[in-house]
Amino acid sequence: MRSRRFWIRIPIAIFVALFLAIAAGEARAQQEGDFAPANAEKTLGRLRWVCMIGALCPLSSDSYKTLKQAIAGDRNAQYLWGLTLLTGNGAPSDRPAGMQWIVLAAEQGAPDAAIFLADKQKNGEAIEIDEDKVATALRKQVDAGDVESMRALGPMYIRGRGVARDVNAGIALLRRAAERGSVKAEQDLSDVYLYGAPGVPKNRAEALKWLALSAGHGNIDAMVDVGYMSLTTPIDDDVMKAATGNPRDLIDAVKRRDNTPFKSDLAQGYCWLARAALMDSAQAQEKLSLMFAYGEHDDRGEVLATDLIEADFWFRLAARNPYHDNSQIRGGIEPKMTSAQLNEAKRRGGEWHARTLPEMKATTITLPAAISGPAPRTCPAMA
Repeated sequence: MRSRRFWIRIPIAIFVALFLAIAAGEARAQQEGDFAPANAEKTLGRLRWVCMIGALCPLSSDSYKTLKQAIAGDRNAQYLWGLTLLTGNGAPSDRPAGMQWIVLAAEQGAPDAAIFLADKQKNGEAIEIDEDKVATALRKQVDAGDVESMRALGPMYIRGRGVARDVNAGIALLRRAAERGSVKAEQDLSDVYLYGAPGVPKNRAEALKWLALSAGHGNIDAMVDVGYMSLTTPIDDDVMKAATGNPRDLIDAVKRRDNTPFKSDLAQGYCWLARAALMDSAQAQEKLSLMFAYGEHDDRGEVLATDLIEADFWFRLAARNPYHDNSQIRGGIEPKMTSAQLNEAKRRGGEWHARTLPEMKATTITLPAAISGPAPRTCPAMA
C-alpha cells in the first residue's frame, strides 16, 4: 500500500512542478505593450491560471480587477489602470501603454483623464488624442451639470482644443464649476490668471483672489501656494528682460518692482502655511521648519525670529514623508539644540495630530510671538 501511494504521488508532484514552472515563466515573460488596450484581453487570458497563485501573478489583486473592468469598457477603470501602468504600482511599468489607456478614458469623457492629459500637454508632452471626441463627450456631461466635466472642458475652450476657441465660454465654465463648490475650479481660475492664456492676460490680483478662495474652502494645495506667493515679491517681465541687458535698465526695473502693490507678506504667508501644515502637508511643514530655522522677513517690515524648537518640531513632522526627510535641513537645526530643546520638540511631535477640515475651520491660527512688525496682524478666516 505504501509503495502504491508513492507511485501516485510522483505524477502529482511532476504536474505541480510543471505547472509552477510554466506559471513562473509566463509571469516573467511579460513584454512591453502586453497590457496596452490592443493586447490586454489576450494577456489577461494568458494570466488567468498564473494569477490563481498570487505570488506568481505580475498584478496585484486590485490591479487584476481594475484591468478586467478596463477591458470591459469602464472608463474610470481605464484611467486608473493607465495610472497603474505609469507608476508600476501593482503592475509592470509601461508608460506608453498607460498613456494609451488614459487617452481611451478621456475620449470616452472621463474628466479626470482629460484634465490629466491637458496638464501633460501644457508641459510639452506629445500625446495622440482625438480632442474632438473628448470635447463632444464632455459637453454632454456639462449639459447634465457635471462639475468635473466643466473643469475639463473650460480650458479646452480657452485653448481652442477640440472646439472653436472661446475664452469667455471657457472662463464661464470654470466659474460655473467654482460656484457649484469646486475648490479645484477656483484653483484652475487662479492658474489661468497667474500664468495667462491665449486671450487672457496675466492678472496677479485676480489669481490671488481665486487662490485664496480655494484655500479658504479647504484646498490644501491652494493653502501652500498662497503661503509661498505671500512670502515672495513678484518679479515682473520687465525685470526678467532687463536681467541680461543694460545694468541701468535692470536697476530701473527693480525700482518698478519695489513700487508694486504686491509686496511680500510674512504674516499672511505664515497663516496659510500653518493651516496646510496642521492638515498634514509635508511641503508646508518643511517650509515652516526652514522659516523658523533661519528666520524670515518681508517687504512690510515684519520679521520672524529663529526658534529652533519650532523648527525641529515642524521638520520632524515633514520628515515622516521620505521625500522631505532632508538630512541637510536636520543638520542645520539639531546640532545647534540642547538636549532639553530636542526633548521638547520630540514631545510636541508625539502629541501632534492632523486636523480635519471641520477642525481646521474651527481653529484660530495665532501668529507666533516670533513675528514682529509695525502693526498687529491676525490671520484671515476660512470660509
